[in-house]
Amino acid sequence: MVKIIGLFLGVIGCGAIGLLKARDIKDRKQLLLEFKSLLLHISTEISYFKEPLPQIFERLSAENEGACGLLLRNCLTSYLTSGRDMGELWKDSVDFVYESLPVTEQDVVLMKKCADFLGQSDFKRQQEHFLLLHRQLDEQIEEAQRWIDSKGKMYERLGFSAGLVIAIALI
Repeated sequence: MVKIIGLFLGVIGCGAIGLLKARDIKDRKQLLLEFKSLLLHISTEISYFKEPLPQIFERLSAENEGACGLLLRNCLTSYLTSGRDMGELWKDSVDFVYESLPVTEQDVVLMKKCADFLGQSDFKRQQEHFLLLHRQLDEQIEEAQRWIDSKGKMYERLGFSAGLVIAIALI
């Protein structure tokens, strides 16, 4: 009886590992969607209110939770304490916030692109950069969906299959 319970728990444990890996893939898509939404808000705030970035970041950080809110708060705090260039702070904050989250290296590179034009170019060019970045994020989001459809299901099945193989081998 104890052996059966142990085998059952082994199958469940391996299945849970597969489910957690599949969840990471789903979380990547959600993080990209939230980041895209944040950029849309920043772009809109710049175009309509034409306020300095620290004021925009302060307002949006109060409205956003999770990784995006942390990104804005980290940028704002670093800016107020160090006075460094906002672009440098954006890159540092992206590294800090997203280092332990399930995003790819390519996602992080894309997130850092915002620093190249944020607050540094004329209004029209800045909006063009935002538009290009939105398109690139759409491609990353589509890729994340493809990963969910293929790799996500594979990890779920692989976890339970590995558990069953181990259970059969131990019988």
